[in-house]
Amino acid sequence: MPLPTVTSKFDFNKFGLILSKYSYQIKKNDILAGIIIGVESNYALVDLGLEQICFLPLKEISISPTIDPREFLNTNFVGEFLILDITNNHSRIIVSLKRLESIYLWNRLRQIDFTNMTIYAKIERSLGKGKLVIFNGLRFFVLNSNIPKYYLRTNNKNLFMPFKFLEVKDSFHIAHVSSRLAIFSKVNKNLSIGESYLGNITSIRDFGIFMNVLGIKCFLHISEISQKPNKTSNLSLLYKLGHQIRIKIIYKDTERGRISVTLES
Repeated sequence: MPLPTVTSKFDFNKFGLILSKYSYQIKKNDILAGIIIGVESNYALVDLGLEQICFLPLKEISISPTIDPREFLNTNFVGEFLILDITNNHSRIIVSLKRLESIYLWNRLRQIDFTNMTIYAKIERSLGKGKLVIFNGLRFFVLNSNIPKYYLRTNNKNLFMPFKFLEVKDSFHIAHVSSRLAIFSKVNKNLSIGESYLGNITSIRDFGIFMNVLGIKCFLHISEISQKPNKTSNLSLLYKLGHQIRIKIIYKDTERGRISVTLES
């Protein structure tokens, strides 16, 4: 339920008076100018020109994990605040600087062509079957399957990896990214259909062999190994992990970053 606007008793912010004049009602996700009038242990007090003093939780101050909120904020700090929540009884208004900062960063990022964009980000933490990566203060989700094994195994927390965008849900400020696709885009120009290369075997399955060619995962289907699959159904008897075999590229999926190969005749 919207909250009626009432002029603040503080001299700084008279914007509430203007809102009252036009019968504007404060609601969630509104953005108002305000001033910090006090800093407590877990929150700051904010005057937005309303009758109630608003609360800014310290965790809602900045998207940067390296910033100490107590050093960032001080009394008389002036800025814009996003209305994060209004309690049912209208007794408390929660505001955020972090959400507003995220919105501004997202809007700036949206001005760039996502389809042709490669970003360099680093892994922040694991999350289920994927990881959260951080780029310029924004966080994106990437499945483990879209991260090369080298990056999954490394303990270097300051390592920046290339990523390409797979999906962008603008209304939710959510994006899925892939490091494999970014690496593929960079190496793709060095891989030509019909040309032969040495592939390093990384996985052997009943239906074929996965291998690494210039850092790109390639797939060699069992039908490309023999015209009589029944005689070569146990590929582990013919090939070993780490061995190199000469292959020829027959197909490149540039949208998903996949390559199919055949044995060089």
